[in-house]
Amino acid sequence: MVTNSTYDGLCYDAVRVARELAPSTPRVHFDEAWFAYARFHPLYAGRYGMAVGPDTFDSPDRPTVFSTQSTHKLLAALSQSAMVHVKTSPRAPVEHDRFNEAFMMHGTTSPLYPAIASLDVAAGMMDGPQGHWLIDEAVTEAVRFRQAVVRTGRRVAAAGDRPAWFFGVWQPDTVTDPTTGERHAFADAPAELLRTEPSCWHLSPAADWHGFPGLDEGYCLLDPVKVTLTCPGIDATGTWSDHGIPARILTAYLTTRNIVVEKTDSYTTLILFSMGITKGKWGTLLDALMDFKTLHDADTPLDRVLPGIVEQYPRRYAGTTLAALCRSMHDHLRRADLVHLLDTAFQDLPEPVAPPQWCYQQLIRQGTERLRLADAAHRVAAAMVTVTPPGIPVLMPGESTGAPDGPLLRYLGALEAFDREFPGFRSETHGVTVDPDTGDYMIECVREDRRAALPPS
Repeated sequence: MVTNSTYDGLCYDAVRVARELAPSTPRVHFDEAWFAYARFHPLYAGRYGMAVGPDTFDSPDRPTVFSTQSTHKLLAALSQSAMVHVKTSPRAPVEHDRFNEAFMMHGTTSPLYPAIASLDVAAGMMDGPQGHWLIDEAVTEAVRFRQAVVRTGRRVAAAGDRPAWFFGVWQPDTVTDPTTGERHAFADAPAELLRTEPSCWHLSPAADWHGFPGLDEGYCLLDPVKVTLTCPGIDATGTWSDHGIPARILTAYLTTRNIVVEKTDSYTTLILFSMGITKGKWGTLLDALMDFKTLHDADTPLDRVLPGIVEQYPRRYAGTTLAALCRSMHDHLRRADLVHLLDTAFQDLPEPVAPPQWCYQQLIRQGTERLRLADAAHRVAAAMVTVTPPGIPVLMPGESTGAPDGPLLRYLGALEAFDREFPGFRSETHGVTVDPDTGDYMIECVREDRRAALPPS
């Protein structure tokens, strides 16, 4: 199973992925929850699951491909409306009746017919030239916003004022017109080029803006409609700077302006340009970014910027300014090196010691207990732990929590310390219960007396 595109808009060459996986699996499942529109714009050609077929992969080894899409996320369907697509192959054919029987195990006998109807509406909107036009409009507005942010940053830097900082966008610094070979700064590139040329959005192997080493040319493309705003504080290589604007503070401020972001990391904020976004809407966001900078540079009292936070936690934030909060949170994140800890926690995978099914049985039969992080070393997890962002499980049922100074418990401990230090800005952590009196993180583990019955993993 492959997530494509990722939350942040990284789209793979789906045909190449299928070719590379074909020797080891007869079926490939592309999780395209945020990518239901890809079929309807040439910018994404070959980068979605249903592009894998006899015309692109003519071989007996071609796997059967599944694509699942949360249609409601970026097309016009009601919440929870989703689709599953199947392109079968002779190598691993899918019989419809059997597939339907398995599917209905997880369905309902009381469907919401307006949701089903909304799927028909979403499909109808995409059918024909209007589908291309609607997605093209979203791409165009995303390109205009991206260029506007970069141009604003250039004007701030040219003004010579101190501190000379502004927000950035995670994207290439320069693009090349493949027809003429002419190279453009991203902010100055023709909008038509950025709107129509996929190579402008490739993560080139030699580029340092994206932070991913070892990529092949053309393998990965950045989706223009998923705009990641970057805040000062750390770059794509993990290098810290003295001055920082943690993104959680920016997101809290944008909320007061009725601007809802999709995802907030330590120093990035994700904005989705779905159908219906106009210059008026993204202009409001750009104004808010400028206003935040003005409030920060003026050392504005926090009760004027985030009055709700100050009212809820007066002992912590009374008398604090916006700049002081940014400074203290940035210093905390840099000392804890939270970004590096997150990276390590997802690269040094936990050891599986028991089947997840067995752990679930313990969970529903009083065979588990909640433990503080300080007491949870070398225990067997009984429930999934998922930190958002990035929204990916860091610990699965049946995996070992590892050593006290191991990557998992160090990362969760750093989040716990952050939450204590900055109430009102905590991470969303599924599978973690927070003690209301002490603020301790507690996770569900298999009881020690049940480990004697532990089956082999």
